[in-house]
Amino acid sequence: MTGTKHLWTGIRVAAFFVCAALVFAQTSGPQAPPPSTGDQPAANPQDPRYRLAVDVELVNIVATVLDENGRYLENLTQEDFQVLEEGREQKVSFFSHDRRVPISVGALVDVSGSMRHKLQQALQTVREISLALSPEDEMFLITFNDDITVRQRFTRNPQDIQRALRDIRSGGETAAYDAIQAGLREMRSARHNKKILLLVTDGWDTRSKITMAQAEELLKRAQVLVYAIGIDDDDTDPATFQRTRYHVYHLMLGQVTSISGGRAFRLFTGRNYALESLAQVLLEELHQQYTLSYYPTALSDKDDWRTVEVRVRRPNAQIRTRTGYYVTRTP
Repeated sequence: MTGTKHLWTGIRVAAFFVCAALVFAQTSGPQAPPPSTGDQPAANPQDPRYRLAVDVELVNIVATVLDENGRYLENLTQEDFQVLEEGREQKVSFFSHDRRVPISVGALVDVSGSMRHKLQQALQTVREISLALSPEDEMFLITFNDDITVRQRFTRNPQDIQRALRDIRSGGETAAYDAIQAGLREMRSARHNKKILLLVTDGWDTRSKITMAQAEELLKRAQVLVYAIGIDDDDTDPATFQRTRYHVYHLMLGQVTSISGGRAFRLFTGRNYALESLAQVLLEELHQQYTLSYYPTALSDKDDWRTVEVRVRRPNAQIRTRTGYYVTRTP
């Protein structure tokens, strides 16, 4: 009996060392080379090595709603809206219309030669907007001609913007699309979810390294609203006939603002405007907007552009939103 017991003990010990050797060989020994491309088996979707890492982020859609007379529609509820992505209705997970939501604003001011007679009007407009912001809001300032100059990074102090607007001169050509690219880059350090780029220009791009199509692509990938103030030459002013005239490039301003659901305003050189009122109108619109958020469904297995449509269940209502967004994935 004792001999049998020793025999089984020996068998167990031997088995232990055999198993240990096999485990050691699998973990520390040389690995077999991968099969050739022609012999590679089909990917198993259950195998974690072949799973796609999909970034399913909350999609935020900002909507401005006007009645048939152009007045803002207030007091709408979540039930008044319908959100469709690629024609399929989405479930709204979050809804807000808080007029106290802080905003991050980036001003892009054209200081090219064609802005010579419009520059003070442009700078004063930006001054008034900075003064109209709330203490929680933040703002940066970029000027552009041939070059892009970041004159003030994000600040909540309007006096910083006032100082940055001093001693600015016009000259050179216009790199508006490059300025948009620089503004989006600066916007990465924004503290707030609601981000606005304000483009102040006479609308002609003559110098950018990127094209209009590339600028549009960047805006499609950014969760940023774009507003534009186009300062146009006034053909009713006799002084404009004494110099080369430039007219706002409406196509550019219309396209870069409509992509995000923003808006373009038009001013004329030499006319007297209540610029503080313009600033209030702009900020009123930003605080009159509704935010609808949802988790997208039916994602595909590649990066793609998703069209978004927002409808409001009110007769004759006009609605302005971004036209879509890009699905982004990490392989």
